[in-house]
Amino acid sequence: MACPFARRLEQPVRQASVADAHWIEDDLTDIPDDALALTHLQLAIQLLTAPSNDDINVAITSVIKKYSARWPGIINLKVQPENLVLYPNYDYLADIQESLLEMDEVSASEILVLLGEELITSCCSGIIERAFRCLGGDLQEFLSSLDGVYDVLKLQEEDVTDTGFVCAGEGELIFTSERPVIAWLLLGSLKALTKTLYGIDVSITIEPVVGEPKMYRYFFTQKHEQESSEEEEDEEIINKVVPSTVADLKMSPATFCKAFPWHFIMNESLELVQMGKGFTKLYKSSLPTHGRLATTYFLFKRPMGLSLKFREIVRRTNTPFLIALKVPAGRSDFSSEGLEIKGQMVFCPESNSLLFIGSPFLDGLDGLTCNGLFISDIPLHDATREVILVGEQARAQDGLRRRMDKLKSSIEEGNVAVMKERKK
Repeated sequence: MACPFARRLEQPVRQASVADAHWIEDDLTDIPDDALALTHLQLAIQLLTAPSNDDINVAITSVIKKYSARWPGIINLKVQPENLVLYPNYDYLADIQESLLEMDEVSASEILVLLGEELITSCCSGIIERAFRCLGGDLQEFLSSLDGVYDVLKLQEEDVTDTGFVCAGEGELIFTSERPVIAWLLLGSLKALTKTLYGIDVSITIEPVVGEPKMYRYFFTQKHEQESSEEEEDEEIINKVVPSTVADLKMSPATFCKAFPWHFIMNESLELVQMGKGFTKLYKSSLPTHGRLATTYFLFKRPMGLSLKFREIVRRTNTPFLIALKVPAGRSDFSSEGLEIKGQMVFCPESNSLLFIGSPFLDGLDGLTCNGLFISDIPLHDATREVILVGEQARAQDGLRRRMDKLKSSIEEGNVAVMKERKK
């Protein structure tokens, strides 16, 4: 059977719906079959944001089997696998969207949602299912991790597209994509994923974000079962233990600043109200003259495109933050310009403030000393200490290995010279 979209294939090819996946195959060659790796996580999330033509075709086949009696025209959406091989840049998903709009515009979105469900049902198994499961123990944890993990994966792949996730609150996810077809497909995929991973049925609604044509907001609603008396008792105990006001905190600010030297707290106006020992050491003399506005001292590098408004930062608390230190005006003795601090932002509702906790993003002792810091500036509980010391140990071993290789070569050259002299 010829490709039903051959008329479009003869036209200049569009950009492929997904990038060439051969790099993924190369990355997986040295990984044991049962070992979960970052590459598997990339494959899993790619199933949501840019499914391959092969995966789409498998899902289409399943949709046809189940729903062709209701929509007879969908049988024309299937493409023979050999045709997909012949046209690697073929944008299969875009043609499915166009064909559905021509066939039944009213039902097009419903069919795309069903296609998303079948995409997960048919392709989310084995190592891919395990990759999805590692994101969280329940739906809310999953949505929160999806936000942060995808941001990191995009950075590693040097992905410059606008595609992205933001977990905006309890049961709320914002997805950014230039392609509406992906947004509808994602709705079905998320619905099937919650059933597969957590055994719950959820109702998901989608709506465009006002003023943002590329953004779509998803609301998740599930039927809450009556909690057992044991769970209610646990919740009662938790509510009694968790403080409701700042005054209830049993740790003094001085102790907190010592334990977490690379933290700061800012209020709704983004003014610094507390800083850890590390930041205080660098900026204490500048605060009286330069004020307490956080943007005076910190450059927010990640998340990319972050709007420096309190509510916008609160929305991105599930994403890793990377800030760089700025030189206050008139400070010629400041040696830590550009020092990057990596960490997370936490919203504190009891004081309506934001807490940032991080650690210096360094690759060795040289990076530490160049920024005017010492190992003692890194707290004992911070793994950065070990990263720095292990890195230096690896460099030392590498240097020793090079010297040994050089010595070995010198000895071999000497032996060759001696052998030549003996032959004379």
